[in-house]
Amino acid sequence: MKAAVIYQVGDIKIVDREIPAPAPDEVLIRVKACGVCGTDHSLFVGAYPANYPVIIGHEFSGVVEAVGNAVTTIQVGDRVTADPNRVCHKCDFCRMGSEHLCENARSMGVHIDGADAEYCVMTESNVYKLPDTVSFEQAAFCEPLACANHGIELLDLRLGDTVLVLGAGAMGNLLLQCCKNFGATTIVVSEPIDMRREKALENGATHVINPTVQDVDQELRKIRRIGADVVIEAAGSPKLQEASIYYARRGGSVLWFGCAPQDQQASINGFYVNDAELKIIGSYNNLFSTQIAIDLIASGKIQVDNLVSHHFALQDYLDVFKVWGGKDTLKLMVNTD
Repeated sequence: MKAAVIYQVGDIKIVDREIPAPAPDEVLIRVKACGVCGTDHSLFVGAYPANYPVIIGHEFSGVVEAVGNAVTTIQVGDRVTADPNRVCHKCDFCRMGSEHLCENARSMGVHIDGADAEYCVMTESNVYKLPDTVSFEQAAFCEPLACANHGIELLDLRLGDTVLVLGAGAMGNLLLQCCKNFGATTIVVSEPIDMRREKALENGATHVINPTVQDVDQELRKIRRIGADVVIEAAGSPKLQEASIYYARRGGSVLWFGCAPQDQQASINGFYVNDAELKIIGSYNNLFSTQIAIDLIASGKIQVDNLVSHHFALQDYLDVFKVWGGKDTLKLMVNTD
């Protein structure tokens, strides 16, 4: 089979690999679509640790080609997606119900082979059937949407809240839609790229700000004098993390969702956080949210079709990071057919 393998920072090759054989508790999946994630780019530039060499990719969907002899709930021919994180079910975090924080977690495309390949394997417990109404490309959004939903669940978001989202990439657009579904009525998005601001408005933002020519704080306070109830940093920028606390109202919440480079730090005024009684929350991975993501897409409550800006054939994967981050980009999608 063809696979996109990252050997070290900046070094990805399309190679031939043996089709993996499923273990007794595993499912072999013929991959149909795989989204490109910010984590993938971080692996490419060395901002996120990985076990090289590894087949990259973890936001995927496909069709079951074979199952192990212990698999009982999934059948050959099923259309599926998967939670790409294998957990041990034994560590203290797993046993307390926080499996997404598992001390022994192994993630597809990072620690174990991923889904930018013609085939991949995953344990039965991580595989989810898709309704016929959800396309393979839509299903490739289930993993990032599950992460977005988990992030919003961590917040004290209430009906009628005002939310500020910093960054309107694919994740920012998913997060703002989750906020709308959780009952936020005023959703302000700050984003420097014109096309992304337009998509944010299509997907439910009530106001947009261009931070390259507008003062975010001034514009926000025209909308809500006291600031946002919830501020979501979706870009993974330490500078935006630092600024985020000043956009929240006193007693408000700040969600750091974007994954900042591991070697960079944000400087925070502890007195201000204390005096304003702010909640700063980190969000990592997803917790039992994959089925929720499938249902949200199937019901039409979350729009993803307008988030795909570019398509790539698997054999053209080397072009992905030439396009990444451009002014006309949102979600990049790799197709194996």
